[in-house]
Amino acid sequence: MKFLLINPPMDYDVIKREFSFEAYLPPLGLLYIASPLEKQGHKIELIDFVAEQFTEKKLMKALLKIDVVCITVTSQIVTSASRITDLIKKFNPELKVIIGGPHCTIQKKEALNEIKADISVIGDGEGVIVEIVDALNDKKKLSEVHGIFYREKDVIKKGLPAIEIEDLDSIDFPSWHHIKKYNYGKEALTGVTALARGKITSIMTTRGCPFNCRFCVSKSIFKNCRLRSAENVVKELEEISKYYDTVFAVDDNFLMDKKRAHEIMDALIKKKLDLDIWIAGIRVTDADKDLFKKMKKAGVKSIEFGIESGNQEVLDYYNKKITLEKVKKAVKLSKKTGFLTIGNIIFGAPIETDKHIKDSIKFVKKLNLDFAFFYGFNYLKGSEIWEDAFKAGRLKENEMFRPCDSKSGLGNYTPEEIRDKLQFAFKSYYFNPKYIISQFLRSIFVYGNFRVFTAGLKLIVEQRENTILARR
Repeated sequence: MKFLLINPPMDYDVIKREFSFEAYLPPLGLLYIASPLEKQGHKIELIDFVAEQFTEKKLMKALLKIDVVCITVTSQIVTSASRITDLIKKFNPELKVIIGGPHCTIQKKEALNEIKADISVIGDGEGVIVEIVDALNDKKKLSEVHGIFYREKDVIKKGLPAIEIEDLDSIDFPSWHHIKKYNYGKEALTGVTALARGKITSIMTTRGCPFNCRFCVSKSIFKNCRLRSAENVVKELEEISKYYDTVFAVDDNFLMDKKRAHEIMDALIKKKLDLDIWIAGIRVTDADKDLFKKMKKAGVKSIEFGIESGNQEVLDYYNKKITLEKVKKAVKLSKKTGFLTIGNIIFGAPIETDKHIKDSIKFVKKLNLDFAFFYGFNYLKGSEIWEDAFKAGRLKENEMFRPCDSKSGLGNYTPEEIRDKLQFAFKSYYFNPKYIISQFLRSIFVYGNFRVFTAGLKLIVEQRENTILARR
């Protein structure tokens, strides 16, 4: 059989304008299901419509001689995934369309009401896709497939219960060769990934998170927290180093098992891979001097902390189980080790006031991170805070994400007010003389070049342009 795997653009307005931006990182979910399909001898074509321009003509051409289309779906791209599915069905009503990804796992049966596909996959897809192929080849019934909802005429039915893959080492590595044509990261939204060396890809070494932050949807996507072994992770990194210069670890919490982390770093130091590693998810409570030293020696160039707030009351509301003092120590140690240090901050928690936000801006400025990113709070379906608002009648069942909005009883600010506060925070941080001077000096004495400093200037310019556009 021949499969077409599609990563849709962010929304259908983007499709209609026939415009796209450079993708941040490859669609790992699609690459993971490509591997078992290829192992069975099936032919695979992958199109990332985040990384390349979408046109209907391009889609129609790709559909020729295709037996099955698989589309990955997050809640932010439901509209574009739905429109692409409609186009596919208009081109060939008999062509099977399978959807999967976080949105399908959270929405379950409802996903097939939103997107007129034939099958929706819940949870881990690597084993499910093999079962689906057996069903399509009449070796079993769809009702006997684990972890799916499927359409039978006009009725949506459920297969057998989903099964989480306990042994992540048993999963084949992603089929990277399908993304060789794409240049990920270099022109992505933030500009920070432009600092990464050479050709970029990503790796996921865990699924799930043992913590219970109230704004996070991880517990709704993964029932259990599972980790790959150090040996398995290092083996994949060895393979990646043959084709890529930089890899982003996209785990929710890469250092959740310190023993495993030490084993990974020890092996990487011994193997001396020519590979830069950027770690996108680290808790401040896991900052450790000895481990950080190993990470630096093993090739880790950057780490990213989920700081969320500079006010302890807000952190406690989020159930982050961290303190401001631990944040300060972790950031200080990270910078001292020589990592490019990134922090993420959220404005607009339901309890948040002007004082809380001012505290956050003041606190983050004192941290003097290499890069600080400020985001507006969103109620995400599957999170505890979303559930609380839903039970209180402030959100509807089909609202997957909503920004804080005082007019709807969702926090103390309107979206416009939060946008203004984010712009103020950005300007206050990046136009701070202390930040500019320290980044200039770190560029000379720590990084040995001005790429970090110029990336910061680029962010300032981009933010100024965004502010002008917003005023228009």
